[in-house]
Amino acid sequence: MPPIVSSSRRRFLQQAAVALAAQTPVARAFARQPSPPYALTRSAPFARELLIPPVMGGTLDATGVRHYHLDMAAGAQHLVADLLTPTWGYNGDYLGPTIRIPRGRPVHIRLRNGLHQSTTTHWHGAHVPGNMDGGPELLIGAGHYYDYHYTLRQPAATLWYHPHPDRRTGPHIYAGLAGMLWVDDGVDASLRLPHTYGVDDIPLIIQDRRLLADGRLAYMTHPHDVMGMKGNHILVNGREQPYWNAPAQWVRLRILNASNARVYNIGCADRRPFAVVASDAGLLEHGVPVRQILLAPAERVEILVDLRRDRGRSVVLQSDSRQVVPSLSANPADSDHLDRSVFPLLELRVGAARGTPGVLPARLVTVPPLIAHGATRHFVLRVKTMHRALKSVRHMKSPRSRSRLLGPGGMNMGTGGMDMFSINHEYMRMSVINVAVTRGQTEVWYVTNDSPMAHPFHYHGTSFQVMARNGKPPPDTERGWKDTVLVRRGETVKMIAPFHEPAGRELPFMYHCHILEHEDNGMMGQFTVTEV
Repeated sequence: MPPIVSSSRRRFLQQAAVALAAQTPVARAFARQPSPPYALTRSAPFARELLIPPVMGGTLDATGVRHYHLDMAAGAQHLVADLLTPTWGYNGDYLGPTIRIPRGRPVHIRLRNGLHQSTTTHWHGAHVPGNMDGGPELLIGAGHYYDYHYTLRQPAATLWYHPHPDRRTGPHIYAGLAGMLWVDDGVDASLRLPHTYGVDDIPLIIQDRRLLADGRLAYMTHPHDVMGMKGNHILVNGREQPYWNAPAQWVRLRILNASNARVYNIGCADRRPFAVVASDAGLLEHGVPVRQILLAPAERVEILVDLRRDRGRSVVLQSDSRQVVPSLSANPADSDHLDRSVFPLLELRVGAARGTPGVLPARLVTVPPLIAHGATRHFVLRVKTMHRALKSVRHMKSPRSRSRLLGPGGMNMGTGGMDMFSINHEYMRMSVINVAVTRGQTEVWYVTNDSPMAHPFHYHGTSFQVMARNGKPPPDTERGWKDTVLVRRGETVKMIAPFHEPAGRELPFMYHCHILEHEDNGMMGQFTVTEV
């Protein structure tokens, strides 16, 4: 995995807990300590072309099963020009291919772990059984493989895949293990939406990374990083501020926030409107015109940008974070300089139209309303007080919680072990099932944020619809299928979801905050979906 720099594990955890009281003399004194030499941007913006991940369509056998092969392995990549960074990736040095799976067709994915330590791969947003979900119980040992067999019956959607080991999800994704999974059902083609991969329909995986001067990834090098790891280099598909040669037509950008903790407020630098046509788990009923869209970690959005009159020009995609992000936390220390600024993501260099241009239809799909006929559940997100956080550090006895596993370039992989973030006053325990759901029922879940910062809430095995935010209807961009929702401080979000995929006690589903350092440090629970 990517490299990390830190003192002893015990000292780091003590300092991280102390950092929660950001205004104390102790925290201020620690903040004045020398920092490692971080890398600076080595090239002008938009100097390198966007890398578009290879597409993997699988191989069809005589029985109608489509086969895919993924290899997790170490590599090295120029995330920033002139710096070679040790990384991890799927079928390559960094990130992974875009996997395309036809709706309703059986697939077999053989996943081999070529790394030096165990990990998992979770199919984020996929409606699959617990034994195929890739949660923390489904560890794949170093040098071993696992065969996933499933059929996706959900509508077409932009999903993704990433590791999900207990207490190590943050560093494993940070090292580069992530990729997109697209469910295809042919509806976009019938609607004449842009759908030609790499031409007018492209994946954009946005991440931030902190690099040392020698190119290594720096992970959890500051005590406050336990509140959410943020970097000083913004990457799109594994390159800092690239450009894309776009056609002068409607283009479809499928955007994934694969950052550990950073929230983006995405729009065009010239303030032109664009249309949001899909949320996490499928198309909306119609395109929603906006000028900016907020994207929390793990959220996806599909947007259509009209470039028909822009041939010979450039359009810059950016994040105007200063308008929204600082207000997401009551503690100013939770926002860095990027959160308080406007920064570029990608330059679209518009050339001639290519292929058959797509359109923005007036109507997309019908999103059927759900009717609850199961339990109503309440979840409260909390952050432990300073006193209790220190107490938990002092009483840590588990050797595993203090372990230090090294990733790419020597990066420290051991981040878990300190229960700081809770759901319903409970902390993630592999041996504990927190919720039992009856299979086939549709439930309403209320998630209340009783902490000083926003949290993206995600659960496995299904998709949900947002019914209300603090009792008010959600924005039009959230009136479709989702699997991750940003819950602001002091806010209650009401969701409804059907539960059809089974998951037993040995391989349950998860619900958790998708700020990875939060889930690694307690903000996660487990649930089963079983027959009555």
